[in-house]
Amino acid sequence: MTCCASARRRAPILPLAALGLALAARAGLCAATDWELSVDARLVDSNAEPSLMEGGLGTTRFSSNDDGLQLGRIRLAVTQPLGELWSAHADLSMYDDKDRSPVGATEAYLLFRPYPVAGYRLRLKAGAFYPPISLENRAPGWDSPYTLSYSAINSWLATEVRPIGLEGTLDWLGTRGGHEFDLGATGGVFGWDQGTGVVLTNNGFSLTDRQTPLFGRVGQPGANPLGGAEPFLQFDHQAGVYGGLELRYLDRVVLRVLRYDNRAEPLADDDTTANYSQETRFTSAGARVEADHGWTGIVQWLDGETITAQDGVPGGLSSWPFRAQFALVSKRFGRHSLSVRYDRFTVDSVNGWGYGAQDGHALTAAYVFERDAHWRCTLEWLQVVSSSSSRVAFGGPPLLTETQLQLAVRYALGSGVY
Repeated sequence: MTCCASARRRAPILPLAALGLALAARAGLCAATDWELSVDARLVDSNAEPSLMEGGLGTTRFSSNDDGLQLGRIRLAVTQPLGELWSAHADLSMYDDKDRSPVGATEAYLLFRPYPVAGYRLRLKAGAFYPPISLENRAPGWDSPYTLSYSAINSWLATEVRPIGLEGTLDWLGTRGGHEFDLGATGGVFGWDQGTGVVLTNNGFSLTDRQTPLFGRVGQPGANPLGGAEPFLQFDHQAGVYGGLELRYLDRVVLRVLRYDNRAEPLADDDTTANYSQETRFTSAGARVEADHGWTGIVQWLDGETITAQDGVPGGLSSWPFRAQFALVSKRFGRHSLSVRYDRFTVDSVNGWGYGAQDGHALTAAYVFERDAHWRCTLEWLQVVSSSSSRVAFGGPPLLTETQLQLAVRYALGSGVY
């Protein structure tokens, strides 16, 4: 595959960014730029198998090879207002884990947000962004304020779900008219997500906080089972779609449901063994409740299927139905918070000769201390118990209990950090 061919299949993120800068220059930068820079350092103790980025089939971000001091994430986010209604946003991250580039964008988009009219509010996005699925990852940079490692659901979204396209959201602001709830509807059309499901098929779910940068790799070239897969490519002419609803009750309860379908053509393959088409569709639903005295509870559910061409059977298809759920409870007291989360996840294999089947559960406990707006310390214990037929296929143990302990210290500064 030539560099030119690869570039043709990638979304026009650089032209989009250039357009945003041009609009900013035309507007004379009439509004101040919002920015944030953060550095996250980790002390790690793990007995896990090598992770995805190491070319392994471990279920945690860090393995026994990573004990000691590690880089969690360096993040730079910039939001530039373009007049009163438009803004451009870019989120850049560095993970130091052998991706093709040390720095990459996890999100980059233009946002149009006109003033509410008659109790309705419209928002339009164009670019690369996360669909409104997660009830857990609500902190800047699509991070979790409760734990270091994301749930299995949100770890998978971070790894290979990043639509690049257009999204529109229309909110009915009932609370402004004396009602007790607001209601929103969201719809999106997108491309460059044709590889979504490759990681799930080969490795199943994992629990991580690494977000694959746009056009980054998952795994290492030539290393089984992923071979350096690139989730954010397009090599057919199908546009994916998603749609969802959200209900907010008195800003204390959030209910969210979304249906997602990348509408990929399973028989349309790229010209590399690492990248092939996966038709992936799923439904997600969940609730977040914020009660008195600093209590927060979140439950979320995911059910879907990913389909690709069946090896050795012309025109045949194999599918991997998948399911995941988690429940999280968090208690905040002053500058401190304690959180506990339980995850359950499974992947089935249909016409895939059993390859890719997974069954597992995980328990996470985390303590967070926020000294001030600049300093945040997090201590997290994570244990994942899982069985995987993929590990057997590559000569590994079918059943693993993997434990990871992390101490993270994050320092942040920026225009909104005081």
